[in-house]
Amino acid sequence: MSVLSELRAGPRADLALFAATVVGIAAASVHWTGLVIGGVLVGLLATSVPRAVVQGLTFGGVVLAIHVGFVWWHGALDAQFATGILFVLTIGAGFALPTLAAVGARAVTEFST
Repeated sequence: MSVLSELRAGPRADLALFAATVVGIAAASVHWTGLVIGGVLVGLLATSVPRAVVQGLTFGGVVLAIHVGFVWWHGALDAQFATGILFVLTIGAGFALPTLAAVGARAVTEFST
């Protein structure tokens, strides 16, 4: 069994997914490309391509929830909602980037073996 297979389905699969999520959140807190990095990490740990979709969407949702909480904490949530299309773009990118990265990473590893 390969190392990646062991991380996907082994006894430490949940811990590996948690660690990938934390690393992705840390990367996303520095730059938006962290959404892609987190998506790739959770996608590599997905057991299948459909599962990569779920993990990518979940990662994006967690990052967006943290972002909204951070903006709310600083009292700027109304201002962010008022930006209109920029707010919609933020939500779209928050879900789309990690999901596409997760599916791409998982598909490459699935079809390259």
